[in-house]
Amino acid sequence: MFNKTKKINKFLKLIIILLFFLIPACISISKNQPIVSKMIAQSQYRSALKLLTDNPGAYGTNSQLLYLLDKAYIQHLAVNYEQSIENFAQAKQKIDQLYTKSITKITQTWLLNDYLAPYCGEDFEQVLINIFQALNYAMLNNNEDALVEVRDVDSKLHAINEQYKEGEKNIYKEDAFARFLMGILYEAGKSPEDINDAFVAYLHSAQIYETDYLDNYNVHIPEILKENILTTARFMGLSEFSKYKNKYKGVKFFSLEEKQKKGEVYLIQYNGVCPIKTEENLTIPLLNGQIVKIAFPKYQRKEYAVKSSRFLAKNKAQESFYADTELGEDIGIIAIKNLNRKKIRFIAKSAARAAGRYFIEKQQLKDISEHSGETSAGWFGFFSNIYNLIIEKADLRSWRTLPDQIRIARLILKPGEYEFLLETFNKEGSYLGEFQIIKHSVSAGDKRIFIVHTAR
Repeated sequence: MFNKTKKINKFLKLIIILLFFLIPACISISKNQPIVSKMIAQSQYRSALKLLTDNPGAYGTNSQLLYLLDKAYIQHLAVNYEQSIENFAQAKQKIDQLYTKSITKITQTWLLNDYLAPYCGEDFEQVLINIFQALNYAMLNNNEDALVEVRDVDSKLHAINEQYKEGEKNIYKEDAFARFLMGILYEAGKSPEDINDAFVAYLHSAQIYETDYLDNYNVHIPEILKENILTTARFMGLSEFSKYKNKYKGVKFFSLEEKQKKGEVYLIQYNGVCPIKTEENLTIPLLNGQIVKIAFPKYQRKEYAVKSSRFLAKNKAQESFYADTELGEDIGIIAIKNLNRKKIRFIAKSAARAAGRYFIEKQQLKDISEHSGETSAGWFGFFSNIYNLIIEKADLRSWRTLPDQIRIARLILKPGEYEFLLETFNKEGSYLGEFQIIKHSVSAGDKRIFIVHTAR
């Protein structure tokens, strides 16, 4: 009898220990990542980088990918493009390594929860690495490597969706903004082959915007893209030009010859704060007094003030030239829609874990009741219910430093010195303030990209 009681006490102790098993796995990231996110929202890039650099384990062992992604993105915002390239490259390598998972880790996540497995990144997060990496290279005037990154987006999305069964594939299958950026990079090459490739990329981008993005995310084709299609279509010949001039009636554009006499300046605006994951759960009491819990994540959008903006250039004569920014990528809605599509998978996995624990605990409850009486069985049931409620947690890890939107604007200017600014407005259209971007000299035939971050 003594041995049986000792065995039961050991089992109860094991349950109590397991209640705290996942604390080290999630406490680091739940504590440090919100601090980093707040610093970024306040443009405190140096402070955020110092926190991460001084604490390589700031996010915990199983969230190293998020550590690399946050560090690379902050370096991107802080204009440390070379360092950002290096850390995004490490993040890619980390993702490749994580595709080979150990049996031990799979078993642990089945018995306990997903925090015990390394974070592999949401599908859209993995693709955004390529987009930010392409912009890193573009800012260093390395369009060749930038094009490698954006060309990789299609193959990456295809490979990701091949993992899922028919009917369970992601809504996010193609990226219109990546194709748009590809066209801009090709057009900067200026050779006939480059212009042909730019035209093809622009058309593919427009097709995705006009169907996929409009239907799934309510994101319309940007006017700049229409203008660029007309510019390159004119170069391609009368037939193509007539076709798209008729399609995009009333859209004004510059010919390639006219662009060569002026400077073309693009603005990429990272706006707002990406949604964060919160938990939804179902607690199910069973007839025998046991409790099972099913938990799954969902994205919740965060409010931010800037709803529209205007790209502004002032010359030495204080003449102003401006263009409204347009939505190029709605990262927030892509995140929400694709997580919703995966909801059934999350529920099925959580339910399987709950069922597994239920049958194990049911057998243990029976053994304890037979050998040690109802009191011991009652205590076991009490602790196992607490264990079930606490241990079943949805994995709320995500790339929280991402913006909610990527907006784009373009100015075509005469050569000269300009001060570039971004004016911001709230949802009522009231003026919020301006961001000084840079003072820069524009040359004939010049193509430039500026990046600004507005998170408030």
